[in-house]
Formats: sequence, structure tokens, C-alpha cells
Amino acid sequence: MANNRLSDLIHILVYIEMHNSDKLTSELIASSLNTNPSLTRRMMGQLRKANLLETTQGAACPKLKRNPSEITIFDVYMATCPDSPLLKVDQNTSKECQVGHVIPTVLNKYYLEIQSTTEAKMRKVTIADIADDVKMDIEHHQKNNSNFAKI
Repeated sequence: MANNRLSDLIHILVYIEMHNSDKLTSELIASSLNTNPSLTRRMMGQLRKANLLETTQGAACPKLKRNPSEITIFDVYMATCPDSPLLKVDQNTSKECQVGHVIPTVLNKYYLEIQSTTEAKMRKVTIADIADDVKMDIEHHQKNNSNFAKI
């Protein structure tokens, strides 16, 4: 089952960056994520623990701890506390079948290569890159649809 946590954490950081001079309650951020404020606060806690976000209890003014061009997707990925690789090999295969016996080892080799390549790419993409793309897409949608929401 796919995990949305990385995308949600990136979403929070981009939202905060794009609204850095606004009052940003967890309710407001949660509305953009289409989730509840309690879950949003927990995710912001993960970002705070990873030293990516600064918050002050009782004040609705979260701030990025570093410049958005210095925060990579890999930094955010590490904030998710990944306890397993992106792709997991099923080790519970039949040892009596030739394919079942060797497929975990073979797949593991490829999956490690994919993990390494993915992490290298994640180290190159920043919150600033994503925020710039989001801004461009918002502008495009606003030009083509005057009813486009401004949350």
C-alpha cells in the first residue's frame, strides 16, 4: 500500500513557503491537505523534529528553518523516518519453486539500484523547485478558470 506521508509533508512545506507572511493555523493548512488539523499538527511535528520547520505553540506562524532552496525532497523523505526501503521484496516465496527460490535475491539487487537512483534524484529537487512549479500551475489555472480556488 502506498504511503502518502512524503507528499503530505512536502505539501505542508510548500504551503507554508507560499503563504509565509500569512497567519497559518493548523486548520488552514489541514484544509489544503483535505485532512484534519490534529493529523496536520502531528506531521508538522515530524518536520520540526527533522529541523525543517519552526513553530511556536499558540502562534499561527510556522516558518521553514532553512531557505526553501536548501531543503530537498530527500530531507523531507528522511523526516518520514523510513524504516524500510521504497520498494520491498516479498521474502515469503516458495523455496521449492526455482523462481520462488531466487526471485527475492534478484529483485533485491534491482530494488537497491532503484533506491539509490531515487535518493540521488531526491537530493536534487528542492522545496523551492516544487513551490515554483506550483505557482506556475496556479497562475495557469487562474488564467483559464476564474473560479479556481485560492486556498
